[in-house]
Amino acid sequence: MTLLVIAAMAAIYFLLPVPGAMRAERWEILFWCGVALLGSLILLTIQRLLRAGEAARVRGLIILLCLTVLFFAYADRTLAELPGQFDDLHTKTDALYFNVSTVATVGFGDVHAAGQLARAAVTMQIIFNLVFLGAAVGVISGMVRARANQRARAAGTGQADGQ
Repeated sequence: MTLLVIAAMAAIYFLLPVPGAMRAERWEILFWCGVALLGSLILLTIQRLLRAGEAARVRGLIILLCLTVLFFAYADRTLAELPGQFDDLHTKTDALYFNVSTVATVGFGDVHAAGQLARAAVTMQIIFNLVFLGAAVGVISGMVRARANQRARAAGTGQADGQ
């Protein structure tokens, strides 16, 4: 099911038309509205995931990560329509490649933000990534701790029963 959701999100990303060049002010308004919507969605989803089972948490985090990457890839691709904002970002595949390498902290440098607006958008993405990855690490480490505590209790009960 998770792969199906990710495939559907990727299909929407590639099928969604890129608007032509727009004024920078209009792009900024749409971008910040999108960031606010994405941030709210992530917060609500993480709150729900904290009450879900382990498998649902992992699936949810993977879907949220993919959604975040696709959102910023689309935002960067639309921003690339403004002259001088990105070097070598011409297609949605370029934008996806750039965003995956940013999330993975690889940063090859072949595609990069050149304009001030693009640099501000990429900075926001990096902040989002740090917050998201920090939350994901917190959720996963909590799952590992809970599992370790269960095993410790089970081992302690088993030893008490055997004595």
